[in-house]
Amino acid sequence: MDRKLGSPAKTVRVLEQAGYAETQIFTEDWTWKPSDLYPCLTLSLIEDKPLFVRLFLEHGVNSTSLIHSKLERMVTGEGSRAKVESTIELHHVSRVLKELLGDLSEQLYPEGKTRKVRSQVNIKVNALNEWQSGGHEKSTQHLEHPKRDLLIWCIVQNRAELADIIWTLTFLTKTWWGRLSVDNGFFQIILSWICLESVQYITEFWNQVDTVALLLFIVGLVCRLVSTNTVYLGRVFRLWTHDILIRFMHIFIVSKVLGPRSLFSARMVSESPKVDLLNSWVSNHIKKKECVAFISRSSGEEETCGCGYTRELHAHDVEANVPPEILWDPQKHVREFPSDAHGDMTFTGTIRNWAKYVRASCDTNPSVLFELMTQQWGLSVPSLLISVTGGAKNFNISPRLKNQFSRGLVKAAQSTGAWIITGGTHAGVMKHVGEAIRDFSGDQEGSEIVLIGIATWGIVHNREYLLSEAGGAPALYPMDEGSQGSLCCLDNNHTHFILVDDGTNQKYGVEIPLRTRLERYISQQTMQKGGTALKIPIVCVVLEGGPGTLDTIYNSMCNNTPCVIVEGSGRVADIIAQVVNLSSSKITISLIKDKLRNLFQDTYDTFTEPQIIMWTKKIQDIVRMGSLLTILREEKVGDQGMDVAILQALLKASHSADNYGQENWDHQLKLSVSWNRPDIAETQIFTEDWTWKPSDLYPCLTLSLIEDKPLFVRLFLEHGVSLSEYVTWETLTYLYNNTDSTSLIHSKLERMVTGEGSRAKVESTIELHHVSRVLKELLGDLSEQLYPEGKTRKVRSQVNIKMNGKVAAMKKSTQHLEHPKRDLLIWCIVQNRAELADIIWTLGHDCIAGALVCTKILKALSKEEEDSENRSEMKALADVYEDRAVGVFSECYRYDEKRAEILLIRVSPKWGKTTTLELAQESQAQNFMSQGGVQTFLTKTWWGRLSVDNGFFQIILCMLLFPLIYSGLITFRKGYVTNQDGIEGITNERRSIRNRPEQRNTRKLRHRGPEPYSCLWKFMAFYNAPIVKFYYNVVSYIGFLWIFAYVLMMDFQTYPSWREYLLYAWVFTILCEELRQLFYDPDQRGFVLKSVQYITEFWNQVDTVALLLFIVGLVCRLVSTNTVYLGRVFLSLDYMIFCIRFMHIFIVSKVLGPKIIILRRMVMDIFFFLFLLAIWIVSYGVAKQAILVTNEERLYWIFRNVVYGPYLTLFGQIPSDVDSLNFDPTKCSQNGTDPTMPKCVYNNENGTALFPEWLTIILMCLYLLLANILLLNLLIAMFSYTFAEIESHADQVWKFQRLGLIKEYNERPAAPPPFIFFTHVYILMKFIFCTRMNRGHKVLRRSAG
Repeated sequence: MDRKLGSPAKTVRVLEQAGYAETQIFTEDWTWKPSDLYPCLTLSLIEDKPLFVRLFLEHGVNSTSLIHSKLERMVTGEGSRAKVESTIELHHVSRVLKELLGDLSEQLYPEGKTRKVRSQVNIKVNALNEWQSGGHEKSTQHLEHPKRDLLIWCIVQNRAELADIIWTLTFLTKTWWGRLSVDNGFFQIILSWICLESVQYITEFWNQVDTVALLLFIVGLVCRLVSTNTVYLGRVFRLWTHDILIRFMHIFIVSKVLGPRSLFSARMVSESPKVDLLNSWVSNHIKKKECVAFISRSSGEEETCGCGYTRELHAHDVEANVPPEILWDPQKHVREFPSDAHGDMTFTGTIRNWAKYVRASCDTNPSVLFELMTQQWGLSVPSLLISVTGGAKNFNISPRLKNQFSRGLVKAAQSTGAWIITGGTHAGVMKHVGEAIRDFSGDQEGSEIVLIGIATWGIVHNREYLLSEAGGAPALYPMDEGSQGSLCCLDNNHTHFILVDDGTNQKYGVEIPLRTRLERYISQQTMQKGGTALKIPIVCVVLEGGPGTLDTIYNSMCNNTPCVIVEGSGRVADIIAQVVNLSSSKITISLIKDKLRNLFQDTYDTFTEPQIIMWTKKIQDIVRMGSLLTILREEKVGDQGMDVAILQALLKASHSADNYGQENWDHQLKLSVSWNRPDIAETQIFTEDWTWKPSDLYPCLTLSLIEDKPLFVRLFLEHGVSLSEYVTWETLTYLYNNTDSTSLIHSKLERMVTGEGSRAKVESTIELHHVSRVLKELLGDLSEQLYPEGKTRKVRSQVNIKMNGKVAAMKKSTQHLEHPKRDLLIWCIVQNRAELADIIWTLGHDCIAGALVCTKILKALSKEEEDSENRSEMKALADVYEDRAVGVFSECYRYDEKRAEILLIRVSPKWGKTTTLELAQESQAQNFMSQGGVQTFLTKTWWGRLSVDNGFFQIILCMLLFPLIYSGLITFRKGYVTNQDGIEGITNERRSIRNRPEQRNTRKLRHRGPEPYSCLWKFMAFYNAPIVKFYYNVVSYIGFLWIFAYVLMMDFQTYPSWREYLLYAWVFTILCEELRQLFYDPDQRGFVLKSVQYITEFWNQVDTVALLLFIVGLVCRLVSTNTVYLGRVFLSLDYMIFCIRFMHIFIVSKVLGPKIIILRRMVMDIFFFLFLLAIWIVSYGVAKQAILVTNEERLYWIFRNVVYGPYLTLFGQIPSDVDSLNFDPTKCSQNGTDPTMPKCVYNNENGTALFPEWLTIILMCLYLLLANILLLNLLIAMFSYTFAEIESHADQVWKFQRLGLIKEYNERPAAPPPFIFFTHVYILMKFIFCTRMNRGHKVLRRSAG
């Protein structure tokens, strides 16, 4: 220590600069033992310097061995302020902690085990030398949970950063706090005194309810059976059990609506243990090697066997009677046994604390190890294999080079999904790679980088901690570099370890043959990427290195493995980088000698002449294979990067003699797509060296779409790919067959296919008519099917895009789609792929309708999505596309108002022959509907051909006196005829005829009508205006309600009067109008779809109920004189519904419209609230009735007492029968024989009430408290939330809702009921006798032509 720290004073100064300590003190010049760092670590803890604590932990300090009993000094480190003189002991700390944690936990430091310690341990400059001299080593009393104790010490002093470091080192699954649980309450504590094991059960709320209910039932049953004198008492207790009917509320937690509104919430956690088959698999497939004969080495070391182990370390019985002349032979004296070291391992005392490992024989088949990694360990098949080799001993490289190397390596691994393979030990190049993963992969999104270490089992320090007799048990591995000697510790930044065993000890290089075979085997495997089969490429990265590294480079390049040499890292890497540009003739032995002398200064004298000659030849051969060699230049490392160098090396390797032409370029492009590196493709592949045809890019474009790589899709589109040519029927079917199996659309398609009875594999049976049905469910019945069933064709489930061939199935694709961009956009949207959908959407033409369709689909999918994150993403993306529709329409409206209004009503063949307005209404796009351009169009539609400047009284006067229409009191819109693009009342057919010269002569004959602004034209324009129709219908409906009320209250005779017959005729005309709306199908959607569309409208449901109830009342009214009164009752109820229907008229009002919507939402709230209220009413009503009255059999009075009475109690009508003082025998029937009187309460012969009034009063008070106060306030809160939610955007809600009313009155006949009957007769006659019907909507639809 003195060599580095010098003095305690210097130590304190060093502790102010963690960066200085890391770069200047922790170097290879001195090997630090963990125990040497304890004093400085103690000082860092006391003075709250978390950076130093983290630094010491990363340099081998084991937190388990750190604390020991020195925790006493930690506790009193800041207690010096109080100057408590040698009286603070750990049992004092334990008492304070027990006050903080509660009485449920045991004492952490029992008094009998504590030891007195000085209260003031002043680890300052003057006392540090005494600490270093050995005083701290006297601490031998180990603590059971040192990490817990140090964490508590940090927390009680509110040291956040220190606590965070210690907390990350702790096993979260261990029970630190004894039996303490922060969720326990007083009730749980009392029960824990009785039976501590029952605490876990009783902490669940509904288990508490069950326990109380069962205990009460048992008490009641005992009272019921023990004696006849306690029968009534038993009845009372058992009725209390019935009062626990609130347990029934637990059922509603499963409801999405009632669950959040329940008074109690319970979280049921049930974990089914998962059977781990790893142990048995490893035992059957993975072996280890151990020496079975002790043969001392020839050197005379009798205590050491030829395998390197002593006799005591031979695990198995050694062979007896081995002749002394027998030499140790691994072929004879080493045997294989089932592996005893595998599973999970945790690095103690470090930040990272998890990895998987296995001890495997050096003769293990690589296929077995590959199966272990991919199937047992769950690793995904890599897209790239990066084998890092180099110096095995620690070496230094420049900070800039290390930083760029680390960033590039991590970026290459993350972007390609690569596996990185190293030697696995905490030294040399393996340590540099591990630190690169640790420092630069934490902030990256996605899965963790797979860093596999393949090391020799015999050289691993502390490997005995990895042994496990049971196999697969978690192992605690301490990184203790200070005592490793000639062995090596495993690197704590690796994720997986394969520890190769040949039965020897301290023998290096055992893992190299197995590592070579494993890398070769992996490189021969194929990865499937969206149907594309690619061999896994491998690249060798060289950092520094010695002669062994040179052999590795040579062997790799001889096996056609590209290598990346990092210049500036030292030794062999620098030698190759310096001579790579020279010809073979210039690479002489003398040149190599000079390089070796400069770069191998310490070991150059050990090199022999034959070795140098051999190395020179290998270097010459390496330089000759220039296509497999890439140099990462030190001066260009910032511009190029390690990731680019790795990928460039693979691309250069593909330019081999066997891979020229189209197949070679296809291979390179598929590799770049697999790596998700469009920058490499753009700079290295799309060059002038090769001309790409658009059809050549189709396979990679398919792969990019399936793998969700939008940058590649954009790149391909920029290089000439046409979606119209690419997206064919077969291609789209293939894309839907390769949707993500975890996505919602995949499960919906699966249900659609299996619903047809097909139980085969879903991938082979999905056709576009299945997709069309699912899309129709998402879009609603407003649109037609996008892919009619008659046009679908079966397609193979998998299109195998092989490396060396074209896609045969896709090349045969000749059936083009009518709207390919639309189809591809929908495919992206249903999978919630925002970036891909954005690219395709920008290429479309009908952008507004497309954005609204995306909004509708995403909102529909979000309602079914179970994953909350995906659901929120879908809702956010739906809002994005609604905003895009708003933006596009606003821009169009700013540019040309008339054409923008045409866009709203234009029928889009691309989106199922629907209009933008209909899509906006179906998708609940309130933002779109509330913008100014849409509202202006709706206002024009509402006023028809009238000018919007007309006043209310002007309209009313003209309605009363129609001659005023011609007086100029009201005005009509101008420019009606001159505007060729106008939409005011001009039907589609008339406009199309006007534009065809050959039919201009027949136009006057077939569509002859009044001249614009003539008297007849003004008359029809006025009475066909929706606003005029609305006012007439309001007056008509008020008259209808008046005559309905008059008949019910004043003129309801035994036989109907003329007023009643007028009412029947009026209702009949209303029925005819509803039937017209039901059968009116201008778009020819079919009666079923039209019926569904009609009945889903709320006010149509109200109309249906009102008319059906009127028909029932009318039948009862006319069928017999005995049922006249019953008919009157039905008609009275029907009158209430017709009055409610009157509210629909006020939706047009900007003030009353939002309030009506609020009322509708509140009615739904009440509906769900009644479920909760009914539980309390029934539970209290049954209990009260059973206590007060015995054996009541009259259902009428039971209903009044159980339901009606408790319900009225909520509103202040307190029952008098719960109190015996109010008992009056004259107002009740003793035996219940009088049907007009209730049965008397439980009493004796003298008329004295015997029921426990104290109990009934308590029950009533509890009922009022819970139901009247709690539940009713919950209802008020629900109403308040609903009101605030709608009122906050009331303007948007009103603007959206008025569309339905405007559409209704725009299509409605001009005459109001009952005069509308004549219009219905005219329509019926026209339907019967006319050969051609005008089926177009008047304003709100316009054909695309």
